[in-house]
Amino acid sequence: MKLKELKVLTQLKLSKIYGIKESRSIFHLLLNEILGIDVINFHVHAEKKISLDSVELFNEKISLIEKEIPVQYVIGYVMIEGLKIFVDKSVLIPRPETVDLCKWIIQKKLNGKVILDIGTGSGLIALLLKKKFNNCTIHAWDNSTKALGIAKKNAEQNSLEINFDNVDILKNHDPKIKFDLIVSNPPYVHKKEKNSISNVVLKNEPNEAIFVNGDDDLLFYKAIINFSKSCLKDNGIIFFECHKETINQVKNLLIINKFIDVELKKDSFGINRMIQAKNYGYA
Repeated sequence: MKLKELKVLTQLKLSKIYGIKESRSIFHLLLNEILGIDVINFHVHAEKKISLDSVELFNEKISLIEKEIPVQYVIGYVMIEGLKIFVDKSVLIPRPETVDLCKWIIQKKLNGKVILDIGTGSGLIALLLKKKFNNCTIHAWDNSTKALGIAKKNAEQNSLEINFDNVDILKNHDPKIKFDLIVSNPPYVHKKEKNSISNVVLKNEPNEAIFVNGDDDLLFYKAIINFSKSCLKDNGIIFFECHKETINQVKNLLIINKFIDVELKKDSFGINRMIQAKNYGYA
């Protein structure tokens, strides 16, 4: 079978579930993973014949994706900003808007600071900040032991030192240290929105990392803001990723709790998704 024929076959199998554009993207991810052929080399060698073993392996992966298992879980990792991030069903697949949040923080040039990532999941935020900032001490918390296992694996894989702890932010905490920056991408989707979430996400990704367990959409924001009032240094900054429908409510919470210089920022899709604020003691 030629490479171009494999592409057509892949798109025929997957387009009904994922659409043509995403099916094409999935094909190229698998091609690079299985055969080491990137998009440019595919076009150069589209007429190249591939072995039966390679076709069989490719089809094994495709059959899993046909069962609505995300390609990221099938190959077991994603590449983001030069980091290899392992993922499985215990952690969310990193989203572009979370990378946007990290890039916004990185613009602040916060070298030598103490940073806390609450609800770290795969560890993406903590790892990206550690990679980009010099001499920063990064702490990363999650209440899932399985997620922390993946995050620790990612730190080891990328040779980055992160201080991981199993912490439930909804419970009271009294850390021995204070932080220069606290960042979180907490669960913020209400369960009533489940009908608008794709089956691929609902069937595979950890629902507890997506949906708020209760009627209060702002449950985690309230807990983190309350925690930050005592555990953020006087010159500290807090960053959140938010739901586009509730980001203004998060803004109001920050103002009510005497945070200042509150700023919203659009993600790469042009949606207000990120927010930052300085605590009231900022000098």
